[in-house]
Amino acid sequence: MHNGMRPQDIVILPKITTIHNEGWQLKDLPSSLYISNSEVSESLERSVYAELIDFEKRHVRRGNLLDFPTHGVKYVFSAQAGMLIRGVPTAHSHHFMRVFISSEQAYVWPSASGIKLDFLSHIF
Repeated sequence: MHNGMRPQDIVILPKITTIHNEGWQLKDLPSSLYISNSEVSESLERSVYAELIDFEKRHVRRGNLLDFPTHGVKYVFSAQAGMLIRGVPTAHSHHFMRVFISSEQAYVWPSASGIKLDFLSHIF
């Protein structure tokens, strides 16, 4: 059963494409991405169903993967502006992206402190 894509699906497949060792194992993905084993496994099942990776979960279907961010992400992970709140800057509001995209609206992950969370610092 397919209950839709999840945000981690966008990270796992590109990670697989960067592995240049044919002998890689599934157990290496969770630790390198800081995602649980079960989340990686469930993500790969969703990706098989969506035809983003082969049935053996070894080879990403690169053409489909390239189409997904271009044509599918905005529908699967649609964003809607909500009320103004404190949070961690994301999307074009993050300081890395402000150089490329300017906007009057700030997008955030809700956070009472409004500061970058420690466990996210390695990502940003």
